[in-house]
Amino acid sequence: MFVLLNVLLVSCASPKVYAPIYNQHNKGRLAAAKSHSVRAGDTLYSIAWQTGHDYHQLAKWNNISWPYTIYQGQTIKLTVRKSSKANPKKEKTYIKQKITKKSFKSYQKKVKLSWQWPIKVRKIERGAIKTGVVLLGRPGDLIRSSEAGKVVYAGSGLKGYGNLLIIMHNNEFLTAYGYNKRLLVKEGSVVKRGQAIAEIGADNRQRQVLFFEIRQHGKAVSVVKYLPNIRG
Repeated sequence: MFVLLNVLLVSCASPKVYAPIYNQHNKGRLAAAKSHSVRAGDTLYSIAWQTGHDYHQLAKWNNISWPYTIYQGQTIKLTVRKSSKANPKKEKTYIKQKITKKSFKSYQKKVKLSWQWPIKVRKIERGAIKTGVVLLGRPGDLIRSSEAGKVVYAGSGLKGYGNLLIIMHNNEFLTAYGYNKRLLVKEGSVVKRGQAIAEIGADNRQRQVLFFEIRQHGKAVSVVKYLPNIRG
């Protein structure tokens, strides 16, 4: 009993929660799913990210228009069946919420992307989530947006990413920043290139790390293809 009590006391005394470096969800199962029931905190962008789809595609399949508002309990189709009927039944259209950033859509068309690294990178590694990279940084590093854009997801609802931010830069590109200790911006915020958006987190080896990913039309692309060469 004495040994057990000591173990319990030690476990309760440790306040640190490290970044979940290992992706515990089954990507194959998610990609094969035919629908997704919207949970609290979900956005169309986070569902698209988690299932490997382009958010434009999901919006079209589910008859969801700008600003892509979805509701808890709503069923999002992840596949579409071709119908031979001449006049297929129209699906219900959900009412849009008021847009707070009316100029963002026109901004998307004008912006010319010029990427920067979100931290001063010490080393790049492949993590368990194969679609992105793990960037090793330093204690106290602030994560900065690689380009200007709008935060379309901010939270910890996607397993394997920890505290995650997804930023939409234009109609083609999204970036993701995971394993953060703390988020500094909220969902819906419009951010500038180089703006501090989060604090770097730690992995189970107590290294300061950031999960980083770029997607184009819903598909992951090589980050080194778009970002400047890292100088030693």
